[in-house]
Amino acid sequence: MIHMDRNTSPISPLSDAAIAEVVKGTHIHEYPSNEITRFKQLYADYYGIDSSTVEVANGSDEWIQKAIMTLGQNGVMTLAPDFVMYHEYAQQVDVPVHTVPCNEDFQFDFEQVIRSVEEKKPSLFLISVPHNPTGQMFADSELKALADAMEGVGGYLVLDEAYFEFAHAYKRPEGSHVLIIRTLSKMFGIAGLRVGIAIAEGETFRKITRLNHPYPVNSLSLNLASRIFEDGAALDAFVRYQLDSKARLAEAFSQVSGKINIIESHTNFIFTYGRHARSLGTYLLQNGYQPRMYDAAPLGDVVRYSIIRPEDYDELNQLIKEWSNQYDQEGKSNKGDEDLHITR
Repeated sequence: MIHMDRNTSPISPLSDAAIAEVVKGTHIHEYPSNEITRFKQLYADYYGIDSSTVEVANGSDEWIQKAIMTLGQNGVMTLAPDFVMYHEYAQQVDVPVHTVPCNEDFQFDFEQVIRSVEEKKPSLFLISVPHNPTGQMFADSELKALADAMEGVGGYLVLDEAYFEFAHAYKRPEGSHVLIIRTLSKMFGIAGLRVGIAIAEGETFRKITRLNHPYPVNSLSLNLASRIFEDGAALDAFVRYQLDSKARLAEAFSQVSGKINIIESHTNFIFTYGRHARSLGTYLLQNGYQPRMYDAAPLGDVVRYSIIRPEDYDELNQLIKEWSNQYDQEGKSNKGDEDLHITR
């Protein structure tokens, strides 16, 4: 089974030899003080930011949890849908969650979002940029209006940038109330190492890091992550690999853009929805490609596909073409409004 349901890299950024070398050089009998400092500096240098504004934790999920615990006491607000763990972590600490729903095409009215902020006055707004699960990118003006609204109610804004390396550059809103959360799980392909990044300044930085452990990430994870950022040429090649796979994924599904609804993606996955999206998803599943399907509203007719290895795209394209041809034949047979049940 070829998995397209995990939103992770199809390959590792490090060779077996590189991993073995890092393992051999890791001092597991010592606490990872130097390893933390070294990784934060490498990461900061890569993005051209101040390392004193960077902190690490055990995955970006831990930063989401810490942000809710330290900044969200008077209520959390998010979009519906958005990353499901926002709700999970808020419920763990009995923090109320307010949501702003999308329309039938999974788009959001930011005037409605701002009105909701002003009405509910949440102390924390969590938003994924680019958006998870749809892959869409919000306008700079929309995000600035949201940041201004949160500042106006004395709250904080979390920009969850798990997929931002797959998107075009955007003008992120600034302010002491803005917190950025990132991960190395998506573009950099090390989901299993659990390295999450928080970027903030001043009192916001102090608030979210006060719950951090003295050594929040283990030595081996930090050393492997540092190895990725030490080799600039290899990292550039790996990023190109990921972006090329994303482009091939979008091209594959463009074949059926007139038969199912597809949102332009700025992530490593494609979001499809509509009356026949599950038919295509089921057909691909029956033939060895595992997509992500949902049951709960408003995602009941949504199927999502993440990037795969280049060598797996030829068969995927063929399967999509087969489904599309059968779709056309079913239409010519006057199938009417019944659901499509296409088999190979």
